[in-house]
Amino acid sequence: MKTFLSWSGDKSHMAALAFSEWIPCVIQAIEPWVSSKDIDRGAIWFNEIFEQLKETSFGIVFVTKENQDKPWLLFESGALSKGLSENRICTVLIDLDVRDIDAGSPLRHLNHTLLTKDSVLNLVKTINKNIDGSHIQDKHLEISFNALWSDLETSFNNILKSEPVSEIPRRDDADVLNDILDNVLNINKKISRSNGMNHGRHIEQKHAEVLVKNLIKMDFDYGDIVEAVGSVIPDRWLKKELGSYGMSDDDE
Repeated sequence: MKTFLSWSGDKSHMAALAFSEWIPCVIQAIEPWVSSKDIDRGAIWFNEIFEQLKETSFGIVFVTKENQDKPWLLFESGALSKGLSENRICTVLIDLDVRDIDAGSPLRHLNHTLLTKDSVLNLVKTINKNIDGSHIQDKHLEISFNALWSDLETSFNNILKSEPVSEIPRRDDADVLNDILDNVLNINKKISRSNGMNHGRHIEQKHAEVLVKNLIKMDFDYGDIVEAVGSVIPDRWLKKELGSYGMSDDDE
């Protein structure tokens, strides 16, 4: 079963990698996918992530205090939520508790897992129950889990103790959104669009909605948003969308 592991930031990334190495040892039918190591060199990474999201049967979001409001994590979480039922999306809370998640965050409504043995076991059982036709009996699953838990626990403890240094320079949210915008445009530029977006240079409406929402969350004003995405989103649609958030050119 294809399982999409969503992460943002060093600590979240390390936890996702540790889990991706560990979970197939407990449930052999699981095929975890982590973007950083599973995208082929030279592949269009944004397009590849969309393809993986379409094929995913289960999603796990690795949440930290630092990344819970990051556009990319919320973007992937939203895409998972649209494609899967609620019982097929869970979080793993790395260095925070449920009460630490912002009240208005879409992450708040997912099924949460803490870094405790009982909580992770419940997550593993949930994954197992959603496997079509080849799930493991609970008593056998618990035997495997108990035998291997200490390995994952050690990995998580080391991650919590460490202050990982990224080899990739830190980038602000605006840079990430610009990359998303550029790659979406590249994917869609040769495809004609309907619903008022019938020019090849315009991106799909669902992608436009994600970009606009995240720009608003980052406190971009009306003029900044129009300047950032006006060339790839039809003017009439953009003005209507911004108007739904109570924004107009008077806010400049």
